[in-house]
Parts: sequence; structure tokens; C-alpha cells
Amino acid sequence: MLIGICVAVTLGLYASSVQTNRDAAQEEFDRLSENSVQAIQTRMNTYLQSLNGAAAFLKTSGEVSRAKFDAYVSTLNIAEFLPGISGIGFIAPIRAGQEAAFMQRLEELGETELVIKPDTDGPERFIIQRISPIEPNRAALGLDITFEEGRRNAATQARETGKPQLTPRILLVQDETKQPGFLLLRPLFADPVDGTADNISDAPFLGWVYAPFVGRDLLTNLSSSQGLAYEFAVYDRPEADPDQVIYNSSASEADTAKYVGVYTIDQFDRQWTISYASTPPFEMLFHSYFPLGILAAGFLITALLLVSMENQRKRSAALAELAAYRSRQVNAREEENRSVVENAVISVFILDEDRRIRIVNQAAQEKFGFSASDLKGMPFDELVTEIPDGHIQGDYNATGRAKSDEPLFLDLQCNTWLTQEGESRTTAIVRDVTAEFEAVQELKKTKTLFDRALKGSRIGVFDMDLVSGTSEVSDTWLEIMGYDPAKPVPDTQAAFLSRVHPEDMETLRTADRNCIEGRTSRSMSEFRLRFPDNHWRWMRSDALVVERDETGKALRMIGTQTDVTDLRHARNALEVSEVRFRQVVSAAPIGMALITGDGEFLDVNDAFCDLSGYDRDALKSETRLQDMLPPEELRSIFRNVMALVESASAEVYRGEHRILRSNGTERWGLFNISWTFDKNAKRNFFIVQVNDITDQKELDRIKNEFVSTVSHELRTPLTSIKGALGLVHAAENSGLSPGSKRLIDIALSNTDRLTTIVNDILDLEKISSGEVSFDFETHDMAEIIDEAVKEMSPFAVTHSNTFRVDTPDEPLWVYADHGRTKQVLANLMSNACKYSDDETEIVIKAERLDDVAIIYIQNKGPGIPDTFRPRLFQAFSQADSSDTRAKGGTGLGLNITKQIVTRHNGRIGFESVPDALTVFWFTLPLSKRAVMPKKVSVVRPETMAKRRLRVLHLEDDTDFAEIIRSGLEEVAEIVNVGSLAGARKYLKETEIDVAIIDWSLPDGDASVLVGEIADRNPAVRILGLSADSDIRRDSRLYANLVKSRTELDTIAAYVSGHIARAS
Repeated sequence: MLIGICVAVTLGLYASSVQTNRDAAQEEFDRLSENSVQAIQTRMNTYLQSLNGAAAFLKTSGEVSRAKFDAYVSTLNIAEFLPGISGIGFIAPIRAGQEAAFMQRLEELGETELVIKPDTDGPERFIIQRISPIEPNRAALGLDITFEEGRRNAATQARETGKPQLTPRILLVQDETKQPGFLLLRPLFADPVDGTADNISDAPFLGWVYAPFVGRDLLTNLSSSQGLAYEFAVYDRPEADPDQVIYNSSASEADTAKYVGVYTIDQFDRQWTISYASTPPFEMLFHSYFPLGILAAGFLITALLLVSMENQRKRSAALAELAAYRSRQVNAREEENRSVVENAVISVFILDEDRRIRIVNQAAQEKFGFSASDLKGMPFDELVTEIPDGHIQGDYNATGRAKSDEPLFLDLQCNTWLTQEGESRTTAIVRDVTAEFEAVQELKKTKTLFDRALKGSRIGVFDMDLVSGTSEVSDTWLEIMGYDPAKPVPDTQAAFLSRVHPEDMETLRTADRNCIEGRTSRSMSEFRLRFPDNHWRWMRSDALVVERDETGKALRMIGTQTDVTDLRHARNALEVSEVRFRQVVSAAPIGMALITGDGEFLDVNDAFCDLSGYDRDALKSETRLQDMLPPEELRSIFRNVMALVESASAEVYRGEHRILRSNGTERWGLFNISWTFDKNAKRNFFIVQVNDITDQKELDRIKNEFVSTVSHELRTPLTSIKGALGLVHAAENSGLSPGSKRLIDIALSNTDRLTTIVNDILDLEKISSGEVSFDFETHDMAEIIDEAVKEMSPFAVTHSNTFRVDTPDEPLWVYADHGRTKQVLANLMSNACKYSDDETEIVIKAERLDDVAIIYIQNKGPGIPDTFRPRLFQAFSQADSSDTRAKGGTGLGLNITKQIVTRHNGRIGFESVPDALTVFWFTLPLSKRAVMPKKVSVVRPETMAKRRLRVLHLEDDTDFAEIIRSGLEEVAEIVNVGSLAGARKYLKETEIDVAIIDWSLPDGDASVLVGEIADRNPAVRILGLSADSDIRRDSRLYANLVKSRTELDTIAAYVSGHIARAS
């Protein structure tokens, strides 16, 4: 019965050990296969994120060239970060029959190599328009993917659902290996979609961003365990269909694998089945002889028990004469067993006289990795090599090597004894000291690294025995002290104390004494040491007590010593620099202040105190920034500064704001505010610099009043003079002699020249100050150029030049101010005429360049001198002062032109070759939307009333009023009124057809009359005619004209209705 129990226990332990190994192997296999599945999903998600980035790039960039698209894809570094995919591309949907328009658009982008293929007969064609990199994917460029059902259905599904889709298993046209592959299609909409059918159907669809990849490239090298621990196969079906295999890492069948796993995953609406099978190397990792050892040990113990029982039975029946022999045999066996048992915790070998292994314990088998049967009979010297006594260098006297080829460092002890038969036996006790040896080596390595670190950082270490008064020091400490580490110093402590500066000795002793007596945790001090060349260097000591006796008396102190001479000098220099900086800030003429986020002043300089009217103590103690600023100014500063802070911008806030002084008066300050984050206080601090610009503000006000006065006082008389001269010159029966007419022509020419100068100066001032408002709308650039050419053609004729226009056939829509853009063209075209050779052609060309329109004005002439080019766009600048008389002009045109272009967010420049071509160019932003051509309604003379028009002219300048009356007397009956009161009285008494209004009148702003006239009679045409060039935006105005910019015949045309209402 006892034997049966032993056998049952042995078999149970064996089965349990086998099952434990299997469970551990299965758990590890499941973990590896799940990691592989996760790696597949992660790699596919990485592909999708790359497509999302490309989609965002295309969406924000609009129509991009192939070069830009290639540049973007190259930044993704597909070969390194997106293994598996061949490239990234864009598929454009077009309706059948629109292929020619599609190819035309590509040709306009400079892309001529795309050929649509193959021919399909469907209602739509999905064309691969972009693919990068191009060389490995050239076969796919221009491919219509609707030729194949799987590709077509996946693209359609992606467009309808707004979600990425994966095609079924296909063969890529660019893959010469003809391995199973896929297309990952990501739909691209112009507007965001939320996935609902209505939202998707309403969103403009642009196409698909896609990535082609081969299944083999996707699934190769997913992890380091692939091919080593497991093989796997992937199928494009919810089940493992051999006809739909995507990838199989094993060339043979996996039916013999011990561990398998099957997973089904969803890949962008495609069901993939992944089958995993373990490999023989993986199975061998979990193959253990331990269960067999248990089985063998159990049966051995059972056998020993059985033999023991049999011996016991025989012993009782044995002959007495054999008792002594049996006794010696049992004693020998017991001695042998005792030798094994007493050393069971370490490896024990029993060797015969030939030093071959007879018996080993379990510890030896586990340590060396061999079974008992493998070790039995093996020469012990092949397993363990004993080191001769004279060559022992460490804590081991033998070496060995396990079955796994792992080197072992051993402590070997051998005991020789005799059996009862007199045979020699040796008990070899082997203790593994590999861990201890490696620990010693690591400790030596760490010490070496520590010594190098101390030497590199120039930190000396000392260990002071407080009982004996001696110390041990590192080599770095000796080097810092100026000693040679190779030469011993008899008493380092005495040598150290003898070199301490007398004035610093007490500081050092006090710090050490406080630490030794427990009053401080560390002894820290800085002191000077004398060096052999009789100069002093600063040292810093940092030490602590590391050992005390049972009474608390300090026994040992360890610390570090560093040379801080350079740091000390730098700190002194920093303190001096800080003092100087504070002196500079204090004496600066600009107000400076340091404030918290709550507006509390931390520090201010004298200039800030003078500007605010508060003294320094009042500002720092009881005054806040909000006490010095009107509420609206404070809100503006807070809103703008916090926006910059929250966006982490490095930009400095700059703005003009009013300041409330302590005495109640106001001053103007130009604020420059920057900020810094204090990591210690964990909050922002703001640096405020304020320039007093009160005087500048007053000058601006005076200048604006002057400009307004000049505008009125110059433009009105000039217009009157020009109108009077024009009337005299136009009179058919004036009776003037040819000489008099010539004098009138000269007067008209110089009046035009003076008017141009006045207009340029006033335009320059108003544009520079930002007072001129721009009317930005969508216009066709070709129409603006045509209008400018028509207006400038007479000027070109006078200079013996002609214009040639080169504009696109399609409208070139720009977002610009129509009048100002035409002014830019006029300035550049007039310059081209002035400085062109006679009988030459001036070219005006416009074209699209990325997201802007670029306009060129080219002429052939002397060119621009190199010395003048840096000043070309400056005000009042001309290459030669004689140009003012020879060519005409003020030197303001190009400066005004540049400012107008800048206000359009455009750029302007030029290229010039002496005695050859000169090209001026400027850019304007393209409009985001096109507009239909405006229908201009022209009032024809025959549709006008047959009676003369009754016109009210509201003008306080009687001379100018007389000119208007004389110029319009043939078409209108004009009544002049010089005040608002007079106008109201006249309007009550008389019905009028046209009102001409000068906005500035002695008794107020005449714009209030617009509503009164419109309410009384909406049919009245209301014209503004004033020296004020600011555009008054009022839908009730028929036109708003500027005196010095409007010819008399133009005024007459507006009055009579020959020119349509201004839009």
C-alpha cells in the first residue's frame, strides 16, 4: 500500500508540473499573438493618421501643385515611419465626359504626363491624380479605379458614409511581385461632416486621399517574435479561407503546432481573420525536464523504499556471519548519502578515481543544465576547470560553462574518501559565485565611473575621522588642491588647514562645529585657499556627519569640496551688472514698470512716476494699473495681452492708450508690454514700457486739421481755375488769338500738374495715417486693366508709346478696391511711358500665381540706376532732380502705389536691366468667390426729360459755384445755396431733379440733408462734390465725387444721367 501511495503521489506531481508548463506556454503565446494583432491595428491606424494629415494639407492648401504635394509626402518619410505602403495619393472624381476639362486643369498646373487609363463606360471616373513618391508608383498615375468592382465599391462606400474604407484583396498595378494588396481610401470633403446621410450629401466632395500597400509589406516584421515564437496567416474573410490569403509567414502547414489562436478583426469595414501557430523554438522554450525529474525522483524513492523493505526482510533472515558485512555496507551507503544530503543546497558531485562523475544532486543538474543521465560518466574537468593556486585573482578558484553556454565563476572544494571496497571517491562541492563576482565587477565599474564623474565635474571628496583628526581624500580633491595624486600627502588634514585664509578660518570651524554638535544638518561654507603661486582661490565645502556613537558623539564626517573661484567672480560681476542695469532703468527717459497679473506695481522708474504723477511709494503700495487707465483702455489692454499670453506668443503687445494722472489730467502713452513666467512664484510678471506721446498726438491733431484745411482750401480753387480755363478754351466764338489760346493751354497744363501734386500729397498723408478707407470687393482684374488702358492711352500717345494687354481668357477674380487698384496701374503705366524709348511697346500682363494674382508692367528704356534702386519707393524720390521738369511728377507716385498694394496685403517689386527691359510687378489676393458680370444701365440721352433739369448746388464757395453753373447751363438750371438753412428753405419751395452737395458748410455737415431730400422725393439724384476724399458710404447717393479729381464734363455727365449710378 505504501508503494502505491508513493507511485500515485509521483504521478500526480508529474501531471501537475506538465500542466503548469503548458499553461505558462499558452499564456505567453496568447500574449504574443494579441500583441501582433494590436501591432497590425496600430500600423493601419498610423496609415490612416498619415492620410488624415494629407487630407488636412490638401483641404487647407486648395489646389496644390505636384511639387508641393511631393514635398509634403517626403516630410512623412514613408520608408522609415510608414513601412508597408507604397505611397500616398489623391483620387479625383469626375463625371463621364469631363475628361478633357480635367486634363486641361492639370495642364494649367503644369502636369502633362498623366494619362487616363483604362477606358471605362460608367457614369463616373475615379482618376488617380496624385501619387508620391512617383517613381515606384508611376504605373498607377492616371488609373481609373472604377475599372475593378472592389476598388469602385470601396470608393463609393467611403464617399457615401464619410468614413475610411479598405478595398478587398487586389493586385496593385505598380507591384511587380503581384502579391495581394489593398487600397486604403479616406474621403475628403470641403466642409466637415458628422457622418449623417443629410450632412454628407450636402457637403461638397473633393475626392479621396489614399494609400496603396502590399499585404506582405504591411505584415512583415511586426514584432521581434514574428517567425521566432509564432507563424501566422491573414485572410480577407471572416473565416480562414485559403483562397483569400493575404499573407502567410510560414511556408509549411502549421497542423503540428502545439499552440494556436484565431482572431477576427475589423479593418475599415473589412473582416480579416488572423491565424497564429507556435513554432518549435517557442515550444522548446517551455520544454522542461523538471516533470521527468520529479517522475524519476519519485520512482527512485519508491524503488529505494522497495529495496529498503526487501533488505529489511532479508536482513532479518540473513545469517549472523553476514551481519558485520551488512553493517559496513549500510555505514558506507549512509556516509555516501550523508555527503549528498548535507550539501543539497549547492552543487555536489561524487567522482570516481578517474574523476568521472558518478552521482550528482538536483542543484548541480539545475545549475549546469544537464540531466543526471547526461552527467553520469562525464569527465568532471570538462564541466569544471580548476584554476591553479598561483593564478587565482578573484573570489573564485574555478570556472565552468553551463549547457546554455553561460559562463560560470565557481568556488570549488574537493574531499577524497574511500569506499568499503577501498575504492577512492571524491566529493566535489561547487558553489556558484557568478552573481558575487559580477557584483564586484559592477562595483568596480561604478567606482570608476564615480571617480571619472568627480574628476570631470571637479568635485573633490574627503572622509574625515573626527576621533583621530585625519582624513582620506579622492584624487580629484588632491588635484583641486594642486597636489599630484601620484605623490602621497602625509597629512592631508593638516596640509588643508595650513592653507586656509586666516580671515575665513573661523567661518569654516563654526560651520563644522555646528554640524558636529547637531545644530545644523550640514556644514556649508565658502573660504579662500592659498596656492603655490601666492594667489588665493575660493572653495566651497559641503559636508555632513555620517556616523555617531551611542551617545551621539560624531565620529565621521564626509563631504565635497569644489573650486568656485570663477563662480564667485561671475556672481560679483552679475551683482555689479545688476546695479548698473537698475541705474540705467532708473535714469531711462522711458517709463518702465514691473507689475503682477493683478495690476500691482512691483517696481517703477522715475520716468514712469513723472508720467503718472504718482511717487514711487504710492505706486508700489496703494496704486494699481487700473487706477491709471480709463475702463475702456484697461479692457483693451487686458483683452489683447491675455490673448497673446494664452497663445504662448513671443510677440510684444504695442498700443496707444490714455493715462489718468494723479491730478486728474490725461496724457497719451505708447505702451509696450511683454511678460515672463516666474517658475518660483508660478505666475506671470509683466514688463511695461511707456513712451509719452502726448505731444505727438497734439501734432497729429494739428496735422490732420492742416490736411483738412489744405484739402478744402486748395482743391476747391484749383477746380474752379481748371473749370474756368476749360470753359474759356472750349468756347467756339471766344475771339481769342492763337497766342492767347496757347497761354490758356499752358495754364491748363500747369493747373493739372498742380492738381496732381496736391492730390498726391493729400493721398500720401491720408493713406500713411490709415484715414483712407478701402472698398474691397470682388473684381475681374482684366476689366480693371482694360479701363486703365483706355484712360492712359492718350498719355501713351503723347509719349510715342503703345499698350499691349496680356490677360487670361478666364476671369481673374481679385479682392481689391477698384479705384485704388486702377490708381496703382495708372501710376506704373505713366512711369513706363515717361521712361520708355520712343515707338516702343508697353506690356501689361496678369496671371494667377498660387493664391495671388500677379500683374506685370514691362517697358524698354534706360532702366533704373543702381544707386537709386534702394530709394525707389521713398516719398519725393527721383533718380534725377531734373526729372521733375523733364518728365513731370512729384516723386510720390511709387510711394503711394506701394502703400496701396500693402493695404491690399500684396507685394510690389521690380527688375531692371540698363538700356533694356524694366518690369514692375505687384500682387493682389485672389477672391474666394467669383461674381457674375454687373449689368451697367446707361441712361441714354433720348430717355431724359425734354425740359431742363432743375439742380440745387449746395456750395459756400461762390467762385466754384459760378464755374459749375457756367459749365452746366446748357443742360440744367442751377441754383446755388451756401448754407444748410438756405438749402432747407429752397427745398420747401421748389421741386428739384438733382442735388449737388459740398459736405463741409459753415453751419454744419451737409450729409444730414441726404435723408431729408430722399424722404421728400426718392427720384432726386444726389451727388456729393467735395474736397474731402474720404468715401461716404450711403446707398442713397448717386455718386460721390472729389473736386480736384473730377473733370467738369464728368460732373455734367452725372448730372444729366449719362453715367449710371455708382455701385
